[in-house]
Amino acid sequence: MLNTAVMILFFNVAPGTRKEVFYPLMLSGFFMIVLLISEWVKYYSFNHSLQRMSCNLNEDLRPITEEQKAINRIMTTAYEIYTSEVSQIKAKNKNKSYFISQWIHNLKTPISVIDLIAQKCRLEDKDPYEAIENITQENKKLNSSLEQVLTIIRLDDFEKDYEPQCIDLVQSIKKLLNDRKKQFIYSGVFPELKCETDEMLVLTDEKWNMHMLEQIISNAIKYSTEEGKTKKIYIDISHNMDNTLLTIRDEGIGIPSYDMDRIFEPFFTGENGRKYRGTTGIGLYVCSEIAKKLGHEIIAKSKLTMGTEFTIKYITKL
Repeated sequence: MLNTAVMILFFNVAPGTRKEVFYPLMLSGFFMIVLLISEWVKYYSFNHSLQRMSCNLNEDLRPITEEQKAINRIMTTAYEIYTSEVSQIKAKNKNKSYFISQWIHNLKTPISVIDLIAQKCRLEDKDPYEAIENITQENKKLNSSLEQVLTIIRLDDFEKDYEPQCIDLVQSIKKLLNDRKKQFIYSGVFPELKCETDEMLVLTDEKWNMHMLEQIISNAIKYSTEEGKTKKIYIDISHNMDNTLLTIRDEGIGIPSYDMDRIFEPFFTGENGRKYRGTTGIGLYVCSEIAKKLGHEIIAKSKLTMGTEFTIKYITKL
């Protein structure tokens, strides 16, 4: 259009006939039509493909210009990120559904036992106090199972309930041992605490760390209990370079070597799980997840019939 305007101006200013202007005008018009057709071919297909993407995200845009190719690369990258996030959400929801279904299945056992105790109490006219004690024990298992599933749910929003702070690991262990005093006495298992100093400061979240330690010590008591025998749980706190190491070792039945690689998998109970009723396979999985989120390292060692040892590596508060 600019070229045509210049030619018209030229022929108006230049001397001679103005009829000669029609040929260059026709030439300019022809090239302009060629340009418009070329642009239409380049952009119509691309724009039409963009519109079809609202129905089909896999639509091929068929880019021609460099700008279109850049847009296609950006949209491809965005789509890959989107599909990856969707896949992660689906996998997460699938795992959660699996957890809930397994948890509901595990709840059936204590409920069935409570029902059986109630039936025996009615039919055999047994001492109600004994029945109440048995029901109380089963109720504790139900409560423990509920706490586990609530912990798993809270792990999804861990950041909202995470408060890193400097705590005294020695005092935390002493408090935990004191709270479980009755359980130690009842099970015939007794703790032995050893630490280099009276105070060991570490960086962690006190509530989540306590939950992790409770689970490990609870397992140590459970798998160390043996009628007629007194067992010990050795708890050692020491420094190693820039880290503080907490080691919890029991004298229990131990874990077979072929099960060691899977003990932190959800719902894996292994050989020991078939011997002990009420084993869910959730506890150690929760411990490993908490350790990861807190930035701690948890290491397990075990020998069959010799006991199990868990070591947790903390960042030392300088």
